[in-house]
Amino acid sequence: MQTEGNAKRKRPKKKGNRFMRNAKGFAKQGIFGRGTHIDDEQFSYFINILDAMKAGFEDVEERVNMANNVFEQTKEQEIHLASNQIVSKALESLIGFVDSEQLERYFNTFGDSLRPLCSDRFASHVLQKMLEIAFLRGLGKAAAQEVSDAPTTAKKAKPDAAQIEEEYNLETEFSEDHREKCRQFVVRISKFMLNNLEDFVWDTCASHIMRTAILCLVGMHVPKIAFEKGGAEMAKHRKLYTVPEDWHEVMKEFPQRLEMWPQFVDFPYQEHSSALLGVICLALSVADKSLLKHFGKKILVQSLLKPNEENENDEEKKDTKIEIKDDDEEEEEMEATPTEEKEQSTEKPAEDAPVLPKVFHHQSAVILLETILSVAGAKLLTQLYAMLFSGRVGYLAKQQGTNFAVQRLLQHIKEVTDFEAVFTELQPQVEELLKMGYTGVVSALSAACLRLGAKQAQMIAVLQSSLHVSGGDKEKAKLFFNCLIKLKPSEVLANDESGFVHLHGSLIAQHVLQFNKPIFLVNCILDLPAAQLAQIFNTPNGSHIVDAFMQSKFIGEKSRERLIRQLDGFYVDLAITRHGSRVLEECFKASQEAQQLRIAKELTAKSNMLKGSPFGRLLYAKYRLETYNLSPTQWQASLAKQLEPEQPGAKRKPAKTAAEAFKDILS
Repeated sequence: MQTEGNAKRKRPKKKGNRFMRNAKGFAKQGIFGRGTHIDDEQFSYFINILDAMKAGFEDVEERVNMANNVFEQTKEQEIHLASNQIVSKALESLIGFVDSEQLERYFNTFGDSLRPLCSDRFASHVLQKMLEIAFLRGLGKAAAQEVSDAPTTAKKAKPDAAQIEEEYNLETEFSEDHREKCRQFVVRISKFMLNNLEDFVWDTCASHIMRTAILCLVGMHVPKIAFEKGGAEMAKHRKLYTVPEDWHEVMKEFPQRLEMWPQFVDFPYQEHSSALLGVICLALSVADKSLLKHFGKKILVQSLLKPNEENENDEEKKDTKIEIKDDDEEEEEMEATPTEEKEQSTEKPAEDAPVLPKVFHHQSAVILLETILSVAGAKLLTQLYAMLFSGRVGYLAKQQGTNFAVQRLLQHIKEVTDFEAVFTELQPQVEELLKMGYTGVVSALSAACLRLGAKQAQMIAVLQSSLHVSGGDKEKAKLFFNCLIKLKPSEVLANDESGFVHLHGSLIAQHVLQFNKPIFLVNCILDLPAAQLAQIFNTPNGSHIVDAFMQSKFIGEKSRERLIRQLDGFYVDLAITRHGSRVLEECFKASQEAQQLRIAKELTAKSNMLKGSPFGRLLYAKYRLETYNLSPTQWQASLAKQLEPEQPGAKRKPAKTAAEAFKDILS
């Protein structure tokens, strides 16, 4: 929850800005970056390169020219320069755009000194990036697998640095000889990592290269960009490529060797080894599901289920600890006892805390558990739930370090019986979770109800009771939608007149609208004044509620028409804002012809206001409102033709062949 002090948080500054400022500051003291020493002239050259990259490039060709020029300057001192902090940033950012000759020169130079470079805190970044680029060039665009669940009609966002780099390396025509050398480099680095597991598993720098190599071997690409966030942020761009079968066999050797080690039991409790296990599980989800099941079960049984020995030892020490105190200390202790007793009495939940296995006491192990939950099959998930979560879900959901693991369990749970057991445990905790601010768990719970088609009526009931809108009071019951989107009980909502819509409140509302019987929430929405609805739908989170309302299979046509009519008079206000314009498009798409005419009439009546906004201008052009002014009937006919290809179920008839076209004449 936000406090007064941090309610208006400043946008965090980019890491790149701070890095450049610090580098220039240290240069004034004669320190030209950490790592190997470079002279003043070299520092000035590479810092200017970084400044130029920060300013941006007009096109890819300009970036390619700069990359080749920079790499030409590093001839015969590649390793020395790559081991410097400033130079490694420049090389890492540009290596994706160098020509084949320059990249192959780096393959050969780095290949002769792999062991020290893998552990170098700056050169290792360049080596990791080389591995990624070799992977992309070695496979090419033909190996890219299409993502079936990606929306095809959605507008493409402006490509970022990672996407530009990926497209260049996939689409540029390199010689087959260069592609073969790139593939050989990927296998060489991977096998080198495999043969030196003992040295590199706990090495901070080398472990990152090892993880990249494992992902490359199964065709999984996660871009590494200098100055950019890693981890979950970059994993959003994860793509799959088809790789040679023998690559999978090399990858499978990693888990097979690691599980034989005596230290395997402690791997989840150390940062780098835990991250390595997570990456192996991700890779196995692509390469070998049966080995994933075996490997995941071994991690669960041998490591995650371990009792928390540290807590047991602490309790033993407390029991056996004997202290000899002075009289003064005893008096102070006697005075302090009343307040201590009060504190103990207020901390009742801690007394009821269940005994947790070691996994829930270590952040690195919890993150690994989340990864396993996201890739596990139905049987392994059931085992994870039964052995780790059963009887503890309610407590874990209320802890800062473990509530994300509960969310991940809800997102991926596959068996309805398991989910019903989880729901039974979480049901009495929903109100407390909302009070504590752990709203993500409640959102994940409602999403699981929708996905599995279970406990939907109970979910609506528990939300009503948690927000204090249940019971016989009909006026209070009407506040359900307002309370839900703000995730505040009815008593608190009475003093809240803001247009704020909680992210998780919006998501829960969207889930409930897609339930089998959403009629109660639908009526609450339709009973609201139009002005209040327009205010809600004009927000980033609120606008998506309209999508769920219009697309739900269980909301009738009459309810949709009623909502569209209710917004009459507010369509101009919606059209001139970013999020409101989306709402208007969704309403227009779901409208009958008569309602579309009314919306067009309302928009053209205030066309100047519409044209004054960039979002309004787009809608004015899209719906051809200029034609409406001339002739509404002509506008209706032209609009029907224009919107016909956009209909999701519409299929174009295949074009006739010449023989079919002239069939009548020829016969």
